[in-house]
Parts: sequence; structure tokens; C-alpha cells
Amino acid sequence: YALFDKYFKKIGNCVGANTCPAGTGKDSMHYLLSWYYAWGGATDTSAAWSWRIGSSHAHFGYQNPFAAWALTNVPELRPKSPTAADDWAKSLERQLEFYQWLQSADGAIAGGATNSWEGSYAQPPAGTPTFYGMFYDEHPVCPDP
Repeated sequence: YALFDKYFKKIGNCVGANTCPAGTGKDSMHYLLSWYYAWGGATDTSAAWSWRIGSSHAHFGYQNPFAAWALTNVPELRPKSPTAADDWAKSLERQLEFYQWLQSADGAIAGGATNSWEGSYAQPPAGTPTFYGMFYDEHPVCPDP
């Protein structure tokens, strides 16, 4: 879930929660490690409920290219999913591109990107730079409601 939009909305200039289309297949996958993901459920076996939640925000500090490399190249660490190696290989490439995209002319790396501006798929300010359609955000986790 860390590599997908919070509500599995398509990646790429997603504006308007009601007009932003749901993804299909992997088009809601940004291939970056997002701010968080979690899941849980009832401990009482007679209570049939569970939940899952993730985030549409990716901060540079949450990326882990070494883990992506290991999950791609070390057979003992590779997840059993038939597409895991390809997914993590793409994540590795995307994370390295993300670092380059976020690097300032002064050398500092800061901020991140979001598929859900202000946590509600709002319209970002005109001219906001994008990374694979996700909007640059200097504080990609703070405004999430």
C-alpha cells in the first residue's frame, strides 16, 4: 500500500475528489514510499470489520533506494508476488529520479510530492511543479486532514 495513492485514485494531476478517477491496475501506483500505511481489524472473531489506510503524500525523507534495490536483487528478500521484482525495480528508478527532481540549485533536497493537494484533491496554486503528475509540496504531510 505504500506505493499507491491513499484512495487508489489515478496518479497524475488528480484534482477534485469527485472528478478524480479511481485507478485500475497499477495506474494509482506512484512507486514512491508514501508517508504511511496501516491496517487492522477486530480482535473479537464475532466482529467482522477491518480497515486499511495509506497516504497520497511522498516525502524525500521516506524514500529508501537501498531497500528497493535489495527487494529487487536479493532473492532471499524478494517478495513472492509475481510482479514484486519489477515493481521494486521501478520504485528504485523512481526514487532516484525523485531525489534529483527535489534537489535545489544549492544542493539541498527538501519537500516531496502529493497526488492529493491539501489531503482533499484540491487545486494547487497555478504553476506548481509536478513529478509524474504529482504536485510538489514543501511539506507533503502537514496539511493532510
